[in-house]
Amino acid sequence: MNKMQELIKAYADRKTQENYRAIVSEIQTAEVLWSAFSPVTKGHFMDYVQGVPCAFIFSDKVFCENFCRHMKKSKLTVGVAECKKESRLAMLSDYHRSGIEGILIDNGQTHILVEMKDVINTPDFSNLPEKDRPVLNPGLVGSANRFFQCMENKTVTPDMELNLLTDTFRAKYLVPADDEPKNGQITVPALERNDGTKVVAFFTDIDELRKFEQSKQFKIVVGGFDQIESFCKGGQTVVINPFGFNFIVTDKTCEAVRNAAKVVPQNDAERAVIFNPDGVPGELLDRISRLLDEYDEVTAGYIRGLRKGGKSELMIVVECGDDPEKAKEITDELSEKAKEFTKKQPMFISTAYQMGKLAANGAKPFFQRIFIDASLPPENVDMDEE
Repeated sequence: MNKMQELIKAYADRKTQENYRAIVSEIQTAEVLWSAFSPVTKGHFMDYVQGVPCAFIFSDKVFCENFCRHMKKSKLTVGVAECKKESRLAMLSDYHRSGIEGILIDNGQTHILVEMKDVINTPDFSNLPEKDRPVLNPGLVGSANRFFQCMENKTVTPDMELNLLTDTFRAKYLVPADDEPKNGQITVPALERNDGTKVVAFFTDIDELRKFEQSKQFKIVVGGFDQIESFCKGGQTVVINPFGFNFIVTDKTCEAVRNAAKVVPQNDAERAVIFNPDGVPGELLDRISRLLDEYDEVTAGYIRGLRKGGKSELMIVVECGDDPEKAKEITDELSEKAKEFTKKQPMFISTAYQMGKLAANGAKPFFQRIFIDASLPPENVDMDEE
């Protein structure tokens, strides 16, 4: 049994601060550890454990290889990354940059979850003027890594997509430019991809920018989503972190980002999760169904929950065509009429908007309009009978 396993088992027997600190010290100073790596995102493999976005490290290479084989059964590609003592601080710092808040040690064996704040002192830039703060986007890097990992085995959930879109909207980016901005406009070099297409590169932080070897030739400016949208509307394609998770952004993507940001504005402390609510009164569903039935345009209704910032609310998602303006008119009317019989007004949203599409994905309708084809004869009637 190696030292880490001895320490973890000692802590399992006696959960003392001394035993816990010994585990933290071993993470910091062990001669070699192994970390789970995602070739898909070219970053750390991460998953949620007890609601915490976690990295996975192992005290034995065999433990890590076993974990990779287990993940392969779920159709996820995970690799083994060796981390020696001299590069440990860099790895832990990169965990922080990637939005990782916890470390699960020796998953598959006797294991323990350790909080990142106990292992590394993360810098606090809140007291610096905003213009002097380094550009870091741990929320976006984390949500993007999680999203693209799950794209591989088609397990992306609506809240994963929602968080990626809203994080993209809120982020600040480092952009290599040919010269200083003029009248709010910047000229950027084109990055040629392997297939010959040219794109504009935006980076979430200095570590990602350094992967762009030619960046030293350019001025580095800070841009936001408005600049991404401007390039896309001009017919160009933007790629966020082309040497990392490689998020390709087009004009259509920008529209989805805008829609998500309007419906669920978030800050760094909030995450949005869409879920199936329990205990919704049948009487309420009946009243809402009768309300939906008043609108011929509404063909289906779904009930979902939206949890954000520690609070939850009901969402009524309706299918009522693809025209966003008409859909908004209908959902506004539904929302106003629902005040008559609901103490806490639910959010009505249409699948004409990206947020509605995300919320309805995989859900079963509680209301569905049945259409009858009048051209077909009724059953059990002999049409030849005189």
